[in-house]
Amino acid sequence: MIDLLQQGTALYLTLNAPATRNALTDAMVQVLGEALAEAARIDKLRAVVLRGAGGHFCAGGDFSGFKRLIAEPRPDAGPDPIAIANRRFGALLEQFAACPVPTIAIVEGAAIGGGLGLAAACNVVLASDTASFGMPEVTLGLPPAQIAPFIAGRIGAGPALRLMLTGRRISAAEAMALGMCDEMLTGDHLDARLQHWLKLLQKAEPQCLRHTLQIVRSTASRSVTLDQAAELFAQALRSGTAAEGLAAFGAKRPPLWAQEADKP
Repeated sequence: MIDLLQQGTALYLTLNAPATRNALTDAMVQVLGEALAEAARIDKLRAVVLRGAGGHFCAGGDFSGFKRLIAEPRPDAGPDPIAIANRRFGALLEQFAACPVPTIAIVEGAAIGGGLGLAAACNVVLASDTASFGMPEVTLGLPPAQIAPFIAGRIGAGPALRLMLTGRRISAAEAMALGMCDEMLTGDHLDARLQHWLKLLQKAEPQCLRHTLQIVRSTASRSVTLDQAAELFAQALRSGTAAEGLAAFGAKRPPLWAQEADKP
């Protein structure tokens, strides 16, 4: 579920599924995309604020939809339905990255996998000092398909690869040092700092904000990379490797390949 609220010149988008730490469903991705499209049409808007309810930002993708697609026969022709679904999330990240008004992510608790991708696609990331960040996809037998270009774009290819290849979780302080977040604050100061940013943006002429973003953004297209990544993601899910990774995650045990690596 997504809560939408416009207050003055700011549009607040709140991921509201606390029971799953705001894991993204297909429906949530669709609503976020529609909200961003609407934001582009509000001439006086100066900011889009993205945050999560219940003490967490976003724990990544909800895999229930992918599990259903795995169980269905793959079509003989055309793109893999898994790749199409995965690419749909990449399109949402592209929407955030191309949003015509400034975007601000407020990160509390976990920003994992796709959640970290959402934050990385925003212009400003304000994080609680107790937040944690990570991309555990490789430990589940999956590539971080759609989020990789956005993480690399924010912190650089080298640091991004070190995080993606190990799947480790880092603290807000480490994320701050890498440039994953722009400011780190205690939880009770996050809202005040957000209001500070909104007041600064309020001083800018709305159309000038849009033009400035348009000028600075790279003209390079991520679409081809993300299309290929979606296919690789689908291959990983269909191979059975990811099924073991997800099963191990659910059972809170190491996957088989990690057990084998621990053997002398």
